[in-house]
Amino acid sequence: MADHDSGYSPTNSPHLTPALELDTAILEFSTTLQQRGLPIQVTSAADVDALIHSLTEYLKSLDLWQYYVLDVKAERENVKAAFSTNKVTPWDGPDVAGKTVVGLCEILKDSGKISGYHGLAGRFSAKVDGSIAAGFVKAAFSEISDIDALADAWVRVVDVVNVPLYEEWNEDTKVALDNIKNRLKYTRLDDHGPKLGPISAKCVPSPFGSGIR
Repeated sequence: MADHDSGYSPTNSPHLTPALELDTAILEFSTTLQQRGLPIQVTSAADVDALIHSLTEYLKSLDLWQYYVLDVKAERENVKAAFSTNKVTPWDGPDVAGKTVVGLCEILKDSGKISGYHGLAGRFSAKVDGSIAAGFVKAAFSEISDIDALADAWVRVVDVVNVPLYEEWNEDTKVALDNIKNRLKYTRLDDHGPKLGPISAKCVPSPFGSGIR
């Protein structure tokens, strides 16, 4: 990933939004090391491990997974609203009747009906229009007439869609943390590294290989 001063930003490259938030969070985290009881001077592998462990827990609190997945609660509410107001768009894709939930998930992903899919432009930016979702689930579960039951069926499909998206978030976070750990070791511990001094917001390893700030 390029440095922030290379002309890329969430405005012209929306998919970079979570990466920028992650980068910003790391910078903010670096200013709170002492109050967290963490070392600002890295002198051992144990120091690196302590920093990475605490950073991992901090990043979990930011709920960055929301950039990747569909909002299950909102999806349920939107499909119910579509049925309640009779704003149901008839499904015009492949036959979905009698398909398993996994099969329905694959058809939905291939249909292009998930707006913002893999876009990472904002939290819960991936979504399906409620009227389209209603038409899809009605075609898939024609034997069901109860709105709540249809909404539950739609949520089951959304849950399956979300599984690999959560995995993608996990993998991206792991890569970022591995990069940070490697940069910490190189810049402060390795014999052939620059042996930098205390960590600060102006001198913190970037997870994206863009150097030391």
